[in-house]
Amino acid sequence: GDGALSLLRIGSWTLSNLFDGQPRPVFDLGLAMPLLARLLQAEDAEVLSHACWALSHLCDGPAAHIKVVVEAGVCWRLVELLAHRSWRVAKPALRTVGNVVCAEDEADYTAVVIEAGAVPCLRRLVAHSNREIQKEACWTLSNIAAGTAEQIQAVLDSGALGPLVRLATSAATDPEVRSEACWVVLNAASCGSDAQVARLARAGCVPILGELLGEASMVMMALEGLERVLQVGDEAARR
Repeated sequence: GDGALSLLRIGSWTLSNLFDGQPRPVFDLGLAMPLLARLLQAEDAEVLSHACWALSHLCDGPAAHIKVVVEAGVCWRLVELLAHRSWRVAKPALRTVGNVVCAEDEADYTAVVIEAGAVPCLRRLVAHSNREIQKEACWTLSNIAAGTAEQIQAVLDSGALGPLVRLATSAATDPEVRSEACWVVLNAASCGSDAQVARLARAGCVPILGELLGEASMVMMALEGLERVLQVGDEAARR
C-alpha cells in the first residue's frame, strides 16, 4: 500500500544520501548491496532514482566498491533502466554504468556492461534531448572506445559512429557534448585495429582529428590518431 511505498522512498533516499556523504561512511557493503539490488526491482520511479544515485555514488569510490556492485549482478538491470521513460531514473543509471566502465581495476568490468547490452542503449542516449544525458552517454562510449579492439567493435556495430561524427562536427552541438563525442573518435583511432581505423576514416573522422590539433588537451592523441590513419592508408596503398 501507500505506507509501504513511502517507506521504500524514505529508505532509498536515506541510502542515497548516506553514500553521497564526505567522508564516506564506513559500512559493510555486503549488507547494503542485496537491499539496493532489491530496490532496483521497484516499479516506482522515485525509489529507482534514489537506488540508482546510491549505486552511482558507490561506483564513484574505490574499485573494491565497484567490484561488489558488479558481482551483485545488477548491471543488467542498470542497462534496462537506461531506457526508463523518466530521465530522473535514466540519468543516475547512466552515471553508474559510466563509473563502472571507467573503473581502475585489473578486472575488465567494461566487458560485463557490454554483455548486458549497454552499447545500443548508449547509442540511443547520444541523441537524447537532455544535454547532461547526451554528454554522459558520449563520455561512457569514449571509455569503452579506449578498450580492446572487440570493445571498440561493439561501439562501431551499434551504429553510434554516424551520430557521434554529427555531434563532433556540428556547430550547433553543446561544447561539452562535442568534446566527449570527439574523445570517442580519438580513443577509437588510437586503440583500434587497422580495419577499425580505416572505418573511422571512411566515416569522416579525419577532419575531426585535424581540428583537434588546436585543442591543448587533445593534440597528442589527435596526432597519434592521424598517424594511425596515415599508416593504415599507406599499408593499404602498398598492397
